[in-house]
Amino acid sequence: MNVPIVKEWGSWAVFISSLSAGLITGLSAYQWQAGRVFSIKTLFTVLGLSLLINSKNPLASTIRTKGANKEHLLWFLFFSLAGLAFLAPFLVDGLKPFSIFFLFIASYVILLSHGKEHYLVTELNGFALLTLSAPIVYFMITGEMSLRLYAAVFIFFAAGVLKVRVRLKKTLVFRWITAFYCSAAPVVFYALNIPVILLLPLLENIFHVLLMRKEKLKTTGDIELIKAVIFIVLIGLFWE
Repeated sequence: MNVPIVKEWGSWAVFISSLSAGLITGLSAYQWQAGRVFSIKTLFTVLGLSLLINSKNPLASTIRTKGANKEHLLWFLFFSLAGLAFLAPFLVDGLKPFSIFFLFIASYVILLSHGKEHYLVTELNGFALLTLSAPIVYFMITGEMSLRLYAAVFIFFAAGVLKVRVRLKKTLVFRWITAFYCSAAPVVFYALNIPVILLLPLLENIFHVLLMRKEKLKTTGDIELIKAVIFIVLIGLFWE
């Protein structure tokens, strides 16, 4: 049996990093000590989110084949329904405050249905969904939704999408866009009262677009993974 597991390891790295950010910031809030039972509910939530991520490939295949691939349609139904079942503890309390984010799901499906899976806007939309795991886990621990945390995680990892695009396209336009994005991100962080030091790893993005050094795509992925780890460590040290 060929299980259509998502093998885009960069996506899993972003997902796990976002989960870690939500876990670290949630536990640092100490609100869970007020008697909130969160461990098993948080575990179910993580499992549910993981299953929903795996529904992406069979969904894309179902859309491309217009439902002709029955196997992938069944896998999509399995991953999505099982994922929603595990997410039930989160949905009981979190459905209403997080309902606005269903727009991201709808827009992602629409982009896939129009054959724009590898467009920049689709990749950013996908990362917006992956990084949503940070405020969801934070919510499961504290009972509160943190848009600041979501903004911090998404802005950081979206820079990685732009860097990879520069690595592939090597055009002056994307170099300028990436440089401007990384320069504007600290301003946004400051305006949202997010510690600007969390963006320290993005200095590498600016050096990359300025020097345009030659490196293998695997090397780029390894560098992005190291930066993600540094980002999580900085969150643990400086998040308030």
